Amino acid sequence: MSDRTPAGGDRAGTDRTSRTDRPALAAAVADVPDLAPWLARRATVRQFDTDAEIPDDEVRALVDAGRKAPTSGTTQMYSFVWIRDPDRRERIHELCSRGTVQVEEASHFLLVCIDLRRIRLLLEHRDREFRTTPAMGLLEGAIDASLAAMGVMLAAESRGYGVCPIGNILNNLTAVAATTDLPSGVLPIFGLCLGVPRHGEATEHAPRVPLDAVLHEGGYRDATDDQLDACYDAMNEMYGDSVYGDDRREWQETLERYWGPNGFMNRREGELLDALRQQGFFEARGIDEPADTDAGTDADRNTGGAV
Repeated sequence: MSDRTPAGGDRAGTDRTSRTDRPALAAAVADVPDLAPWLARRATVRQFDTDAEIPDDEVRALVDAGRKAPTSGTTQMYSFVWIRDPDRRERIHELCSRGTVQVEEASHFLLVCIDLRRIRLLLEHRDREFRTTPAMGLLEGAIDASLAAMGVMLAAESRGYGVCPIGNILNNLTAVAATTDLPSGVLPIFGLCLGVPRHGEATEHAPRVPLDAVLHEGGYRDATDDQLDACYDAMNEMYGDSVYGDDRREWQETLERYWGPNGFMNRREGELLDALRQQGFFEARGIDEPADTDAGTDADRNTGGAV
């Protein structure tokens, strides 16, 4: 992190090394309230009040707030596609393998997309050349889009609305892109439901692995057996009253369901490669070989869960 003097020099009478002009380090009151306790208990909403509507101008305000998320090189490689047509939302639900009724029941549904097309158009508008780099476009675009989407989610939750990201669009990504008429250079990566919680607030029990499992002080270290056991102990608490099943289940089953040899991620791999080709991410490299047959058949891809 840079400790350079801001443009214009030090503030008059301020010792830069003491950093007393920074509220958090000077014990001053910050403009932003402390969100940490609230974030620690936030949860996804999976049941929406189908009679409640979020006004359109509210949706625009929420997305506007998300636009201030950090972005790589100022490029803002994302777009939100607001799906208004109920028939299209129903079709997307079908392509999600019918496991995510929130797509139809939420007040609003957005597709969160990597958008390299706007970058190309911006460059061509100034007579500059654009070239797609598929791997970096996918990585950088996913980072940008996810940061912006998280801003939208936090803005929505701060106003009492509920949010539910939908990862199941990955089951049939090519068809989702085609159904929503997305052009070359635009790739949907997940859906986002916005609505009013049916029960007044988010109530899902959403434990997480312990802090020591994700915060590596001084350098990365493999988890010890005790830490791995602690991860399972923490995550197994979600079974029972949660949407994930009764208390006879254990977390290793969920991990295997996603990351085992026949898990969702392996079955979705071929679909992702097909979608990247369809949406023009490989056109500059001429990569047109068929998807890896080991990734599974189309029928295999038609199952999966939400993010």
